This record gives sequence, C-alpha cells and structure tokens, in this order.
Amino acid sequence: MKHLSILSIFAACCLFSVHADGAADKPAPPKPKPQRIVNRVAAVVNGRPITSSEVRARLMPYVQELTMLYPNQGSRFNGELIKAKKAVLDELIERELVLSDFEGRGLSMPDSAVEEEINRRIMQRYNGNRDALLKYLRASGMTYSEFRDSVRKEVTVMAMRTARYDRDIPPTPDEIRAEYRATRSDYRDVTRDQIRYEKIYVPFGSGDDPNATLEEQKAFAFALTDAIKKGEISFADAARQYSQDEFADQGGQWPFRKRSDHAPEFANIIFSLPKGELAGPILTPGGFTIVRVQEIKKAPAPSLNAPGIKARVDDSVRRKKSEKRYREWIKRLRSKAVIRIYI
Repeated sequence: MKHLSILSIFAACCLFSVHADGAADKPAPPKPKPQRIVNRVAAVVNGRPITSSEVRARLMPYVQELTMLYPNQGSRFNGELIKAKKAVLDELIERELVLSDFEGRGLSMPDSAVEEEINRRIMQRYNGNRDALLKYLRASGMTYSEFRDSVRKEVTVMAMRTARYDRDIPPTPDEIRAEYRATRSDYRDVTRDQIRYEKIYVPFGSGDDPNATLEEQKAFAFALTDAIKKGEISFADAARQYSQDEFADQGGQWPFRKRSDHAPEFANIIFSLPKGELAGPILTPGGFTIVRVQEIKKAPAPSLNAPGIKARVDDSVRRKKSEKRYREWIKRLRSKAVIRIYI
C-alpha cells in the first residue's frame, strides 16, 4: 500500500469549503470542475459486484480516527489501516455470499426496517447528526441511494440468517436476563454520554514562529506531549502557556460536555480513553490536540421492559447461540464461490 501524506488523507476525511468574493467590476473566474471520484469495482462475488465507493464509505471513519491518532502515520498507522480495509472487504464479501445463496427466493425488506437501521447508525456513528452521514457519503463518492441500497442488503442478510439459523433456538427467560445484564450498555442513547477532560489545543500557525511548517509544529506538539508525560511541565502550565482555546487560562480544565458536542471521530477517540491516560497529539481540524480524560458519565441503560429492548436482547442471544453454525455455513459458501478482488 502506498504511503499517503498526512495532508492528503486528512483533506479527504474533513470537508471544508472556502468562499472568496471577486471584485464587482471583474468577471468571475471560471469555476473549477468538481473532482469526480471514480466508482470502480473493488471485488466480484459470484458475479455480484462490490464497488469501491462502498469500501471507501465503510473505511472512512477508520481512516479519520487513525489519521487523528497517528499524525506521524508510519508503520502503526499503515498496519491498522490495512487491517481495517481487510475487515471491511471481508464483511462485504460475506454479505454478497449470503445474498448470492438466497438469490431468487424473493425475500425483501420493508422500507421501515431499512430506515430503522439507517437511523440506528446515524445515532451510533454520527451522534445523531444526519448531515455528518451525508458528508461522509459525498467524500466517498457514494450517493444516499447507493448507501440505502447497501443497508437494505445488510438488513436482508440479517433476516436471512435469522430465518436459517436463529429461529429454532429460542432463548430462555434466564438467558435473556443474563444477556441483558452483560450487554445493557449497548442499548444506551450514547449521544447523552458526558465527558470531562483536560485539553491543550495548538492550532496551526501558533507559537513563537507563526511561519513554522506543519512538520515543525507537529514536532513541537510531540515534544510538548513528551514533556508532560515525563513531568517536565504540568498539564495545567502547558495549557496556560501553549493552548489556544476558551479554557486555556484555567489550565485546560473543561467542564462536562455531551458526546454530541464533539465531532463524531473525535468523540469516538476520547470516550474510549482510560481515565487519566494522556492522549496525543491528536490531529484535529486546524491544529493538534492533547487531551487527558478526567471523568465519563454514561447515559443510563434502558429497562429490559422498555419498548423494543427485549426483542433486541432476544435477537442477540439467538445470534450468539447460532454463531458457530453460521460461521461454518459461510466457510462452505466461500469455498464454493468465485471471488475476484481488484483492490
């Protein structure tokens, strides 16, 4: 895999628009044609194509988080990216294997089931922000119609699996209660989670030398992080001296904020950090961020008797009980399939 520059990846991940007004007495320069993303075939499974836009759309959240976590990129970044790409492609291949096996049986999904799954993803991955999903799709070259069709396929596969394996293994009430106790946090409204942290934000063009290059500023951000880790400077003093945000003069101490107050990719990173662990420098739009989590308050889990929860727990139990047989079935399908991979 080619080594991508930090700017090229980050530009692909973050969508910014810059507007410049020309003088009134001068004709406006011709607008450059928008760059077209070619939607090639990434793989073919029994004659069924998987498009590169599908792969990009699924991979993009991973790319964004990895770019933020590993500004230097290097072997760790590339290794994680290769693993993520392989996992995404394997999921799409598995989906087409199942659809191919059931082709012609006439099973279709109602629009309501597809819309419910889309709304669940928007809540889980984009903090409930539908516009954030649309930005991801535009950057990947995938239309909303293509995305909806992709979701329909996945919902159909889930229904096919249920019809083939899950239906004949009804869970007992004890199994449902045990599963709920083990997984109840999965049913929370994560957008209501709150976090309190210490933060240092070093924007591009800041510091003693406003003309410093990106590489020089990145080196400074790494050096500052190392100095804090080694105890050469306290987090609070570093924030007062170098941070440029609204809580810098308070030693970088931020009050509780909701998950939905943050960009989804940044929220995914900080809400997964252990308490007290220093993270950074994280590449964020406009600069570098160093953060240390102080406390996380998770939204309460819904009751097992809340609408729809017991059915989801029931489905989870059935899925786990049938997982071994399902994996054996997928292995048989793969052994008989004709699979061509082009990326």
